[in-house]
Amino acid sequence: MECCSPVGFYSFDTSSILNGRRDLLPPKIFPTLWEKLEDMIRLGDIRCVDVVLEELSRRDDDAYQWARANSSLFLPLETGIQMATNRVLTRHPRLLGVGGGRNGADPLVIGLAIHRRGVVVTEETASGRVEKPRIPDVCEAMGVQCLSLIQFIAEQKWVF
Repeated sequence: MECCSPVGFYSFDTSSILNGRRDLLPPKIFPTLWEKLEDMIRLGDIRCVDVVLEELSRRDDDAYQWARANSSLFLPLETGIQMATNRVLTRHPRLLGVGGGRNGADPLVIGLAIHRRGVVVTEETASGRVEKPRIPDVCEAMGVQCLSLIQFIAEQKWVF
């Protein structure tokens, strides 16, 4: 399948995979969607930092099994990603939050998008609070396009 990606590169957050497969667009109902995503993964248009896989591994569920089966989705934290992530955390140190390690991948997801000049895909919503920023807040502040999974699908012009 030829990729029809208008932007070319998407950095997926844990929430898009987890919520996408579990709640929003389960593969039993939307199998073609997940096939199209796998095609884009094979083409290199969709990637995640490897910390996303670590976050998914906390639940041995369908999302984690799918992620493991699509191992090319995950990139190690190469120098360029680390440098971009450092810029994110320098400007937005509160993105990491305190305790729990729940959002450990968040700055890396944005850093990957910056490094690859791509778009972040997340199910997080903006907090609008500088003391507790979320991925969309930081993306907006840093000029990085941020989409929900449904917005991503619309951008691809996919219809199911």
